[in-house]
Order: sequence, then C-alpha cells, then structure tokens
Amino acid sequence: MTTATQVSGKKSRSRLGLRARVYLLLGGLLFVNMIGPIIMIWYAAMARDLYTTTADKDLAALTAAHELENALLNQKGYATYYYLSREPSWLLKLAESRRTFELWLERTRTELNAPEAAVLVEEIAAAYKRYAVAKDNVIDLYQQGRMESAKDQHWAVRDDFDGLRELCDRFKTFYRERMRRTSQLYLERTDLVMGVAVVGVVINATLGFFLAYVLVGQILDPIRRLAWGDHGKTVAVGLSDEVKAIGQKFRDLEKDVDQAHLDLEQSRDHLMQSEKLAMAGKLAAGVAHTIRNPLTSVKMRLFSLQRGLKLDPSQQEDFEVIAEEIGHIDTIVRNFLEFARPPKLTAQPVSLSAVVDTTLTLLKHRLESYNVAVTVDRSRPLPVLNADPDQLKEGLVNLVLNACEAMVEGGSIVIREETGVLEPHGPILAVRVIDTGPGIPPPLLERIFQPFFTTKGEGSGLGLAIVKRIVEEHGGWITAQSPEGRGASFTMVFPYEGERGWHRS
Repeated sequence: MTTATQVSGKKSRSRLGLRARVYLLLGGLLFVNMIGPIIMIWYAAMARDLYTTTADKDLAALTAAHELENALLNQKGYATYYYLSREPSWLLKLAESRRTFELWLERTRTELNAPEAAVLVEEIAAAYKRYAVAKDNVIDLYQQGRMESAKDQHWAVRDDFDGLRELCDRFKTFYRERMRRTSQLYLERTDLVMGVAVVGVVINATLGFFLAYVLVGQILDPIRRLAWGDHGKTVAVGLSDEVKAIGQKFRDLEKDVDQAHLDLEQSRDHLMQSEKLAMAGKLAAGVAHTIRNPLTSVKMRLFSLQRGLKLDPSQQEDFEVIAEEIGHIDTIVRNFLEFARPPKLTAQPVSLSAVVDTTLTLLKHRLESYNVAVTVDRSRPLPVLNADPDQLKEGLVNLVLNACEAMVEGGSIVIREETGVLEPHGPILAVRVIDTGPGIPPPLLERIFQPFFTTKGEGSGLGLAIVKRIVEEHGGWITAQSPEGRGASFTMVFPYEGERGWHRS
C-alpha cells in the first residue's frame, strides 16, 4: 500500500515539470508582491479618505461649536456690562459679537456631514433667535428707564442663555464622539493593513524557501555537475567555482553561436551577391553583344545626320531627345558591363582633394544645366594616399549626379573634406556629399546600395552599388544619412596609414 502511494506521488510530481514549478513559484511570489501592496494602497486610500472626508469636517464642526459658545459668552458679558454701566460702546461690541455668532452658525450649516448634527444646529438657531429677541427687549426696557420690568425679563433671558449653551455643549459632545469613533476605525484599518503585511511576509518567505529549494536542488546542482564534467570534484582550470566555470562555458558557447550566425548571414549575403553578380554578368554579356555594336552605329549615323540636315526648331528638339535617350541607353549598358566586370585598380599617390577638383571641373556644364551650385568645404588639402584616381572620380561623379537628379528644381551641394581618428580603424580621410534635395525615406536607406535597387523610373539601380564597390575595394566604406526634410548626405571614408597608404594585394 505504501509503495503504491509513493509511486502515485512520484507520478503526480512528474506531471509538473521543472519549468512549471519554477514558473509557479515565481508567479506566486509575483502575485503576493503585487496583491499585497495593492491591498495596502487600497486600505491606505480608504484611511486617507476617512480622515479627509470625516475627520477634517468633524474637527471643523467642533471648532465652529467652540466659536459659537465663545461668541455666546461674549454676548452675555457685553449685555451685562451695558446693564451695569449704560455705556453705548458695549452695545456696539454686542452687535459685533452677534454677527460673529451668525457667521459661525452659517459656516457650521455648510460643513455638516451628519443628520443629527443638522437637527442640533437648527435647534441652536431657533433658540438663539428667541434669545436675541428677548435680550433686545431687555435692552429696550433699560433704555426706557423701566428698571423693574427689565430686571424681571433679565432673569428669563438667563434661562434662555443656559438652554442655548446646553445645546452648544450637546453639539460639541456629538462631534467629540464622532471623532473618537473615527479614530477607532482608523486604528482598526491600520491593524488590518499591518496584518496583511505580516501575512504577505510569511507567504513570501515560504514561497522563497521552496523556490530556493528548487533552484539549488534541481538547477544549481545539475549546473555544478555540468561544470565539473568528467573530472569528479575538480573544477575547471583557472576558475574558482563551478558557477564561473559553467558561465564561461555558456559565454564561449554564446560566442560560438553568434559567430556561426554571423558567418551564416555573411555567407547568405555573399551567396545572394554572387547570384546577382552572375545574373548581371550574363545580362551584361548579352547586352554587350546584342546592343552595344548596333547602338554605336546608331550614334554615328545620328552624328552624321546632325551635321548634314537642316532642321527646324521642332525637329531639332526631337533630334536632341532621341540623342539623349540613346545616350541614356548607352550609360545603362556601360553600367551593367562595369558592374559585371569591374576594372582592376591602378593605385598611385593621389589626394582626395585633387579628385574632388577634377570631378567638379569635369561636371561644370552638367551642374549648370541642373541649376546646382557646389561648395567645397576644405580647410586644407587632404593628405596623399595610394588609390586609383579614375575609380574614385567615377564614384564621386555618381554621387554628385545622383544629388543633382534628386534636386529637380535646382539646389546646392556641399562637398566636405574631413580628417580624424575613428577607433578601431585609426586615422581616416572622409569626403562627404551633402545635398538639399527631398532626402531618402528611412525604410529605403538600408537598400539603396543594393544592386538593381532604384527609385527612379529610368535608373539601372547600379550607380550607388558601383560607388560602394569602389570605396570598399580601396579598403573604406560608405554611409548614407537623410535627416527628415533636410536632404541626403553620403560619406566616403578611407583608412589612412600615412606614407604607407593603401596597397592592393
């Protein structure tokens, strides 16, 4: 019987896996740590409301009762002083004390929060009205010189005063009792909050104990055995305990996984790039054999026709459009051929500043036709490095013409030459091309250097890819930025090694 019970218990525990047990204990701890403060905040809010809505008003009402009683006593005193001295100034003070009593009575009515208190206040108001009328009658009799009648009514007014004062005492006693009950209720709720806190601490300690048991017995012990491996109780060399050992193993494994993932991504990118290059090569070869030669013949014939024909303005415009479109086709074919079979670099000492100047001289008329002004931001010429000036010039030409085509209605371009130190690359040289065009949408920034990607209706999508290839073959890199509404900026960066420069292997 005992064996069957033990087997049943083991089966029931096996149904609840390690992850489920850890999650269950963590969930319990989280629940207790959340529900406890929520309950405490709730009770604290209730206690605060009790204090602000009840205790404050009760204290204000009790204060008003004291003020009513003081004003009533002052009225009695001022009336007595008048009876004795017959000085009119005491009547003025009596009137002032009456106004004070009436103001406090009205304020008390606005701050009442109990029906019983409202009844008492109305009784006080009615009794005070009778008392005030009777006192005025006594004062009138004194002023008329009817002393005996005034004294007789004076004793009756004292009875009214005693009754009115008794009502004020009842009013004060009522609110003292209410404040005592409020204080008792506040203490009870405070005790309840403390009880909830104690229960929460006990539950947290219990759940924490079981969580520690699960972590040590079913997680840390297996980790310790994994760290020791096949060496029994000998920890890994160079590490003081099994936690560091397993941590180091996991870190090494994580590095290996990250490196494998990076290699896989690079291999996939290289494979995709190779497929695109292969496709571009085949396409370029077909275009070269099929289009280039007939296209050259067409261009030569057009040149001959242009010299021999006399065309009116309309025909001349059509002729120029035809020539321009044929030139565009020739450019696309040339880009395909250049991307598929890039020329070898011919390195020689050259300054990037000289490349910038040569490029702007070459593009002078094109820039004027685009209505684009170019400014060179240069504090001093950039140092000389070993590079292929023709390839760099071609890359810069592509960047400048792309900027011109983006600024349909004209604009300005700033070519900024910079030097600096960028870790871990060391000294660098940079040429930045900044335009005032519409910019590049953020989702497209990561794709603009991909071959065959273009946002132009007539573009080949190879211009920026060629620029990227040229810069990378010189050991550098190119970046693109486009602040919203502030044009685009392309930066070619080249590592600089002083007189050694760059050497192509």
